[in-house]
This record gives sequence, C-alpha cells and structure tokens, in this order.
Amino acid sequence: MDSVTEHTPSAAAAASRPTLAPAGDWADLPRFSAPHRPTAEQLEGGRCIWLNDNQIDLTGPHRVWLTRTVNEIVAPDGLGAVGQISVDYDPGFERVVFHHVRILRDGVTRVFDPTAAMQVFQRERDLERARFDGRLTAHFVIPDLRLGDIVDVAWSLTGTHPVLGDRFAAEWVFEWGCWVGETRVRLLVREDRPLTLLSWLTPPAEARRSLPDGVAERVWRSRSTAPVGREPDTPPWSRTLSAVTCADVLTWAEVIETFRPLYPLDGALPESLDAEAARIETAAATPAERAMAALRLVQGALRYQAVTVGAGGFTPNPLDSIWATRSGDCKDASLLLVRLLRRLGLDACPALVNTGIGPVLADEPPALAVFDHCIVRLRLDGASYWLDPTNFPQGGRLETTFQPRWGWALPLTAGGGLEPMGEGPVTDLGRVEEEYVFGATPDAPARLTIRSENRSWRADSVRRQLSGGKAALEESYRDFYARRYGGASVVAPMEIEDDLDGNVLTTVERYDIARPWEAVGDRQVRFQTYDDLFLPNLHTPRTEGRRHPIDLGLPRRQAHDIVLRLGKDIAHTGWNETIPGPGIELTTIHQTLDEVGSSRLRRSLAVSRRLVPAAEAPALFDLRDKAARTGVVLTMAVENGAFVDPAPPPAPRKAKAEGPNWWLYLLVFLGLSALVRACAGGLEGYGGG
Repeated sequence: MDSVTEHTPSAAAAASRPTLAPAGDWADLPRFSAPHRPTAEQLEGGRCIWLNDNQIDLTGPHRVWLTRTVNEIVAPDGLGAVGQISVDYDPGFERVVFHHVRILRDGVTRVFDPTAAMQVFQRERDLERARFDGRLTAHFVIPDLRLGDIVDVAWSLTGTHPVLGDRFAAEWVFEWGCWVGETRVRLLVREDRPLTLLSWLTPPAEARRSLPDGVAERVWRSRSTAPVGREPDTPPWSRTLSAVTCADVLTWAEVIETFRPLYPLDGALPESLDAEAARIETAAATPAERAMAALRLVQGALRYQAVTVGAGGFTPNPLDSIWATRSGDCKDASLLLVRLLRRLGLDACPALVNTGIGPVLADEPPALAVFDHCIVRLRLDGASYWLDPTNFPQGGRLETTFQPRWGWALPLTAGGGLEPMGEGPVTDLGRVEEEYVFGATPDAPARLTIRSENRSWRADSVRRQLSGGKAALEESYRDFYARRYGGASVVAPMEIEDDLDGNVLTTVERYDIARPWEAVGDRQVRFQTYDDLFLPNLHTPRTEGRRHPIDLGLPRRQAHDIVLRLGKDIAHTGWNETIPGPGIELTTIHQTLDEVGSSRLRRSLAVSRRLVPAAEAPALFDLRDKAARTGVVLTMAVENGAFVDPAPPPAPRKAKAEGPNWWLYLLVFLGLSALVRACAGGLEGYGGG
C-alpha cells in the first residue's frame, strides 16, 4: 500500500503548485465529440477510453509534455476511475498546468476549475522500501458526474531533471490492455534536430509536416485499437505492444561523460573506513580475498535508503556522508565499494545497468535515463566481475559468488562503452530431502525430517531470511507443513550449518505430523507426496498460439528427494525416467532402499537456457503435463484401527480367496497442485537500486 502523507508546501513547492491556464498556440486541442455510443467490447472498468493524447514541445527553452485524456462513464464502476484525477510531479524542476477540465452531458459542456478543489500530497510510494523521491501528487475529484458523461482533461508538465538537461528520450506505446478509440503522439521539434527513431512490432506510420520558423511536426496516430493481453512469464525485455522509441542522437561515450564526474574516485577515505581497509589488507592474502572482504563489508554496513530528491536521482552523496550515516542507495553503495576497492589496489569503477531490458540494451539508442541501477565492475586477472553492493552479504569466493547478469552494463570509464556481462554458469542450487517415518498404526504421527542443502543465491536468500530472526523462519516453515498436513509440531530446533566461503547453507528441521494419513472411505487410508520442484518451476499455463518467448529464469540445477519409511515389507514398482524439454530436463527416479518398507522418490531439474521461443511453447506445456504425473500415492487397507497385512498368496488348487483382501499399496503417477514453500523460490534481493 502506498504511504500517503499530506504535504505542507515549502516556499519552492508552493511556488510550483499546479495552476490553470491555456495551453498556448503550439497545442492542438480540438473539441471532442463521441463518434458513436460505446459497445460492450469497448468498455474497461465501467468506462470507454476515447482518447489518449500526448503532445511534446521541444522547441522552447524547456520541454513541455501535454497529456489529454477523454473518457466516457458507462457503468457505476467508471464514476470513481474517471472522476478522480492525479498528476505526479517533482516540485524541484517540474511545473504542472491544467488547461481544461470539461464535462460533456447531453450536448452541453460544463467547465470545472480544478485548482479550487485540488489537494497536494507527498505520497512516497516506495516508503516501505526505504525510497524517498520527494515527488508530489496533485489530486482532485470532479463533482456531480453521472452515467453517460464524457470527461475531457488536459494538463502539461514543463521542465526536466537538471542532470538530463535538454537531452530527450521517450518510448510511446500504441496498444493497450483494453480498447482505446485513439492514441496520438504529436512531437514538435526543430527541423535540424537529429533524432533516433525505432519502431517495435507494428506501430502507426509517422506523418510529418513543416511548420513556420523551422519547426517540424511529427505525428503517430492509432485508432480503434483492440485490447492486447500480456502473456504470462514473458521476459521483461521482450516488447509485447507496438511502440515507437525516440531519442536525441548520443553515443555511449557521451552518456559516460555525463555521469562519470558524479562519482569522484580520488581522495582520502574517512579515517575509520581507511582503518577497515588496513584490516582487510592484513587479513586477506590475495586480491580476490580482499575484494570479497570489501564487498561483504559494504553489504553488511550500509542500510538501504534512497533519497532521490532533486539531483539525488542520479548523483551519489559525498563519501564522508555515506560512511558516517551508514546508509544509501545503489549509487552510494557503489561509490563506497569502488573507493574501498581502489584503496586496496584493485581496478574498480561504477557500472550502470538496466535490470529489465538489459539483455537488449545494445539494441536501444544511447540515452541518459535508460538505467535503473548501479553496481560495480571489478577487473582482476583479465576478467570482469560484477558486484552488487546493495545485496545482503553474499557467500562464496570471488570466482564462485553469485554475480548479477543483466545483459549489458555501462562501466563509467573514460572512452568506454557498453560491456557484455556474460552468461553465468548453470548454477547448482542444492538439494532438499524429506524423510517420512510412519507409525505402526494409521492414527500414529509420522516423523518428518527435512534436510535442505542451499547453494549459491539460494544460500544467500536463506541467510538473509535468517537475519530477520531464526524463530520467525522456523515458524514459517512449521506453518507450511501444518497447513499441508493439518498439523505439525516441532520436535527439535532447526539446525543450521553455514559454509560462507563455499556458499552452502544447510538446515535440518524435524516435525511430528499429527495426521499423515487421509481416510479414503471406511477401510482405506492414503498418503500422497507433493511436488515442490517440477511444477513450481513450470508454472506457465498452457495457452494456444503463444506469441512471445517464455522466461524460465536463470540456468540452474535443483534436486528434491522424498524418502518413505513404512516399516512393512511390501512390493512396489520403481522407475527411472528422464523427460527432456526445450531448455529444461527433468529426471524422476523411484527406487527401493535397503531398509524394509523404504523407498525414495528422487526428482531433479536442470534449466540449460533462460528463454523458450514461442514456437517451442507447446513442447514446454507437454513437459509440464508429464511432470504433473510423477508423484507417489501410498494407499493402505485398515481394519479396526490397524493396517491390514497383505494376505498370503492363495494355494495353487484354490479357485479364489475365501475372504476380501483389504490390503492395497499403490505407486501411481498423479497430477498434483503445486504448493510452494516460502523459502523455495526466486532471485529475491537482486533487483533495483
């Protein structure tokens, strides 16, 4: 939930309070008239979106970006969506002017002045994530709206961030998740201003004409666009909507020279930081060991806090301030780590990355505002290492610690350019073993022991969870099994073994499961295993006619064993099956163990590449269907509260058994819904700055 705080304006903020004024002669704001009544297919959230209009003027001393929206209220849900207007802006360098608020009803236009009813808030949308940007929200509610009203609102933002100056870059989308009557982008620019234009998918063609005083008008317009749904698990850098990218002509070297002066790399360290550097020099024998010690020092010492008010969005704080407060964002942490590494005699520099579109960054036009995170590039023995100082302290040695791989990075070195971050190896994430030891009767509890060997970034993740308190993590694990089996009690405290250099963190949990068996009628009970490996990693639902690739995540290996100890000598069937698929391979093995009545189901998964092309999606969906049938179900006959032992085989001359055989033991392939344990998933902790 957003944190919303009413803003008491400072003098500067009060001076930037939104006003009401005409747009000026440059703007094209014709009166709107609905071409027809909206149809059911053209509705979204109780409204019909007739117009989404963006007009940008780059011909004056300051950039002006005008936005106009026209919505018709068709159902009650649309009253709130259309009647509340919010505009976010930075009071340090942006000015908001509303040009009109018009309500069209039955052929009559009512004009509303928003400034009288306007409130200005400082919302700080990322307050819970310790990010403060100082942006304000101008908000007002249009009174007396009714079904059938058409609401036409236009406003403009004037100004840009001082670091960006007059360098322009934008991307305009011409398809949406709902029907839109018209989407227009109108750009006014000097005829002789060079621009880079890129088209993605099928945007509308550009219409261009010359205006007086050497100005060019460039317009893109789409009409009656059908809704386009986003396919699940599409990689973040894959464009799924028609769009146009427009940017001033720049080189990556020019981008570097804009940001490089903001990161001063020379000068003495604060005294206490220099003492830490001296301690590392004494304790670490090799450059690689010194690098890891410095990385862990910064990761452990700094509290993440991003204050991006004014120039703070692009400029780190002074080093003395960063170290004195032990706080900062990705820029501050990177500057601190670079200065510390250089003090230790290592070759390091800040590097800018984009955590979303990084893999295709080399295909984008060079621009200043294309980056969303800052990390550190370390050069050692002819290789580049990518270090993220905002992560929780990482395990491993320099050559094995997890490095982020976001496609391309821009190291801030003179004369440099984009550098590929490389493909990481297939990472071994470890193995989980669940052992179930069943009691002698159906009502007896089962002893469950879970041994989890976590490696690489999964070990880093569990280590971070443990930093929030072992008791809280233990309870979350216990609650997981309690919800799965209807009750679980802790037998012994969680055991933890942490090999920091090897980056292997092992936990052992022990529970008593009160009711492991599920009644099936009056004379049978059943125990079923769950798939915590295959289906959680193959969660993309089957769709026909997939258009975009599927993101499988980072290449990795994982394994999960389930050991069943029943204590009864019973027959069963084993198997050993490998199921290949596009970019992924599954292995499932069921085998008898030496102990009487014991068996093991072993699952392993290997992801060899991140993307599955759309053409191979059906094969991936087929793989998922096969994976859903690799479970084990154990069904036992019961009588008078006890398991029924298997009946002896009939004598050769008997035609049939004299009584019913209530013993039944089945090992079958079963489709199960995926229940994912809280600690089982993802690359948490490796995003944004």
